[in-house]
Amino acid sequence: MIVERLENGANVILKNRKDVSSVSVQFWLKAGALWENAKNRGIAHFLEHMVFNGTRNYPPGTIEQIVENSGGEINAATSYDYTYYYITIPKDHVSTAIKLLKELVFYPLLLSEMVEKERPIVLEEIARSENDPRQIFWRNFYKRVFEKVNYRYPILGFRDTVQSLTDRDLKEFHQKNYHASNLTVTVVGNIDEEEVFSLVKEELLDLPSGKTNVPPSVTEPELKPGNEVTKHPAVANAHVLIGWKLPGLSQGVDAAVLSVLESYLSYGKSSAFYQEIVENQIAYAAMGVKDLFLSSGLFYIYGITEPSKVEIFKDKALDIIKSSIDRDAFELAKKKVLKTEIFKRESVESEAEELGYSVTLFGSLDYYKKLIKEIEELTLENFLKGMEFLKDNCLQMTLLPEGGIR
Repeated sequence: MIVERLENGANVILKNRKDVSSVSVQFWLKAGALWENAKNRGIAHFLEHMVFNGTRNYPPGTIEQIVENSGGEINAATSYDYTYYYITIPKDHVSTAIKLLKELVFYPLLLSEMVEKERPIVLEEIARSENDPRQIFWRNFYKRVFEKVNYRYPILGFRDTVQSLTDRDLKEFHQKNYHASNLTVTVVGNIDEEEVFSLVKEELLDLPSGKTNVPPSVTEPELKPGNEVTKHPAVANAHVLIGWKLPGLSQGVDAAVLSVLESYLSYGKSSAFYQEIVENQIAYAAMGVKDLFLSSGLFYIYGITEPSKVEIFKDKALDIIKSSIDRDAFELAKKKVLKTEIFKRESVESEAEELGYSVTLFGSLDYYKKLIKEIEELTLENFLKGMEFLKDNCLQMTLLPEGGIR
């Protein structure tokens, strides 16, 4: 594996995989909704849409057509802490993929007429989310957990902010955030690492440097406890969330402990929630989930149940996480999460994602390299110590059908 930082600040990670015949090329930018403000909420996601609307050398749709004609696929995703673009393609087209992604990501035209063409598509996404009571419920949950940091706002933005965005706004956000110092390129697949590195270096070195994005300096207050209930006629079952606020990935949160906790509660039919909640028909589904970001994080329990069983579900779920865990159950949870982490790296696309995520967020491969090792070395004693946050304040929110508990 080659891991290099170029003179202009761009990170390059290349990994040869002789067991496959494809390659995944990914361009990661440390530029997501975390770096938006009150006036431009949704601009990171809008920009992700806009780069597919024509570049200096390719009319709209041409890059996608080239990729598809070569037997590949192209797509992108926006999160809070990053945005990434990828092409997964047969190995003989790796050079094409690198050149096309550079063109797509760094040289979009962002024309005003294309902004007006794309705007209704993004507004329709927002409208769908605003008309879905479950999405509104989740949005309100995150807004209650996070009081100051941008994780409290939807990545899609709001109708009024997206409506007001101009081509100038998009160009300014692109210029400020899409540069070599925020870039990580990962290439995983059947490649000659040295040959591809020379190609990547040649393509990237003319990109300008800039100021590397760092998380905004915002201190999140402690979570305010609560037990809130909302009702909506368009839901048939009760949806329950119980959440705890955590430090972020840049603040020393223990991802290994949380990964094993997820596994213990939720992975498969041997998990505690399935055995004690789903099997006993207390809920149709139940899970414990970590959601970690650079500047903050949370762990939550989510369940779907009958309205009349909401309190039974909450009592049982909280009882499970507060009960002692025996060594056998702990070791099984470790085994399951290790298998999941290893399997995640089997496809070239997923492994490139893991590498890009680690370097984009942390500036190195430490997270990628250490997580599996930290899970393997985690002891029951340290696991139980790491779960002590569950004694802290929690927020409970419930979405019920109109008419409430019956």
